[in-house]
Amino acid sequence: MSSIAKGSVVQLISGGPQMSVVDVSDYNHSAEKDQAKCVWFDAKNNRVEAVFDIAILKEYAGGDLPPMRNG
Repeated sequence: MSSIAKGSVVQLISGGPQMSVVDVSDYNHSAEKDQAKCVWFDAKNNRVEAVFDIAILKEYAGGDLPPMRNG
């Protein structure tokens, strides 16, 4: 079982942007929660959303996330 869950920060195994997992569910009706709905912002700051198989995602290792801003 994957440790990827709602609220995880993930990335495609092949690379790409950091994405936030907003839901893990059975989007292909296979009776297993094996897909994650992810959101991220593109280069023009547009919100993008897509569903990915968990098998092609990895938890983001961190290191270059921007600092949190207050207020």
